[in-house]
Amino acid sequence: MRGSKLRVLKSVFSVVDTLDNEKRKETISALMKDVEKDLEDIVVANMPMENVLIMKIKVPPSLNKQNTLEYATMEISRNLGIVPEQLIVAPLGIHEGEGLFFVSKVDQVKTFVSELMEAGFPETDVVIPDIVKYLEFFDFYFRRRLKGITVLVVASFFNDYYSIVVLEDKHYRSCRMVFSIFWDYMDVVAENTGIQPKELFEGMVEISLDFLQPYFGDFLLELDREVKITLDEVSLDRVDQFFYIIDPPVFFQVFMQALQKFEGTVLREGPVPSVKSGVSMGGLGLLLRGGREIGKVKHLSV
Repeated sequence: MRGSKLRVLKSVFSVVDTLDNEKRKETISALMKDVEKDLEDIVVANMPMENVLIMKIKVPPSLNKQNTLEYATMEISRNLGIVPEQLIVAPLGIHEGEGLFFVSKVDQVKTFVSELMEAGFPETDVVIPDIVKYLEFFDFYFRRRLKGITVLVVASFFNDYYSIVVLEDKHYRSCRMVFSIFWDYMDVVAENTGIQPKELFEGMVEISLDFLQPYFGDFLLELDREVKITLDEVSLDRVDQFFYIIDPPVFFQVFMQALQKFEGTVLREGPVPSVKSGVSMGGLGLLLRGGREIGKVKHLSV
């Protein structure tokens, strides 16, 4: 990093079934052998969403940020029946007496960090819920210009979940996680092309993925229904704009094609940012989060 500009100098990347703890540790160990460590590095790790709750809490609007967090922690502690000292609570957004908060158990975060270090990963400076790496990317490029009701859909094929995020102007109103079986798409690609996910994501080969359109069509039907449920939960009956983040970006084109043909109840087309092959949208979000630990980031180049 130089000044306020971030640049990707080297991308070290691998694909592994995230549900297999042993394979994950082996992969981290192998990756770290290729990384030069520096004591001045800012290390950011993304915690799996299986260990994170997203809770909406009403808070007194007159409180400052610190007091609001303490108030929300006490309310969440009562709701879950867990003493505050065993919880880590972090705000996603607080506006007009209502806040969205990420909640994890202290022991779960400690275990997550310990397992990373056992595999050779450096001690972490920042631990964030996995979805936050995508929100970092979205905030950096789009959030400042938002007006009205915005729905952001994040589909993470690496992690078998998608998220529906609702904003009113620049303020977060809702963030729902829906766990899916996205890894099956990798199997479909391998069966139809003989190409393994690692080769595809790293840009080692370029092929048409049009045969995935029917699968994306099924996903869009489910997504349309889930977006409607999400809007109902926050008492909204309209959307002014949609944004989509698809990770890995190799699925960007076929997703766009399926979306253009889709006729649903709520879903509409919207921007789908894309980056070059071999770069993860989530990886860029982690880079941005690390950059913010140093100072204000104004530019990111890959």
